[in-house]
Amino acid sequence: MAVEAAWTTLAERQGARAWLARRGVEVDEPTPLLAVRAGARELATRSYPAYNVLSSLLWAFALIPAVPVLARFLVFAVVCTAFPLLQWRRVHQADRAAARLVPPGARPSVREAAGQVGWWYLAAVATTFGGGVVLCAVFAANPVGWAAALAIGAASVALVLGRALRAPVIAEDGASLAVDAALRAYDARAFAVPFLFTFLGWIDLSTSWPWPPARWVPAAGYFALVVAVHVGAAKEARRESLPPGHYGTVTS
Repeated sequence: MAVEAAWTTLAERQGARAWLARRGVEVDEPTPLLAVRAGARELATRSYPAYNVLSSLLWAFALIPAVPVLARFLVFAVVCTAFPLLQWRRVHQADRAAARLVPPGARPSVREAAGQVGWWYLAAVATTFGGGVVLCAVFAANPVGWAAALAIGAASVALVLGRALRAPVIAEDGASLAVDAALRAYDARAFAVPFLFTFLGWIDLSTSWPWPPARWVPAAGYFALVVAVHVGAAKEARRESLPPGHYGTVTS
């Protein structure tokens, strides 16, 4: 059953049109289902400039010597996870509303969904948190704070990523099926951002000076590796495009 056009809002339709245009699809009026789902993503992420400012202020706070070390780690982790999760909650609510109108299909296999999310992105998640755990266990000056922040970050990423990998398909035709796959990758990259937690190593280093090579060399190597993998994930994302299909109406 198709979604009724009247059920969507103007903001959702405009947002979906912008989301589709970035993936090579130009429409004047997106289909209602795509307006509900893609439009919600676009609206959710438009407040990110304010989040970037907040992140800069947070980074300054995390490096102030007078702030207790544990508080630096915890405040950094909570703020880096709270805003994306709040935005993702709006997206999840939109998908639940869409699922009441278009009956969800079967879940894709984990391997298929992982391919849709992106292998480079999954490698970035594994490298960020796996490497962070190793550094925290072997080289950390403040292992408790670092471990707590890593746990918070990993939980937030797992929440979004788990949904992206295991959510049922919400589609009514071939075009919306292609968008469903693209939205899995989009949700992971927009609302589960592992790269931020690479900076926990620098917060740990900021608590003491001078830095002996035994501490800063592993941290620098870890940071360089994570950056390289994230660059691969970014290139992977830029190659994504939608196949031909009916994504909406085009006024001639």
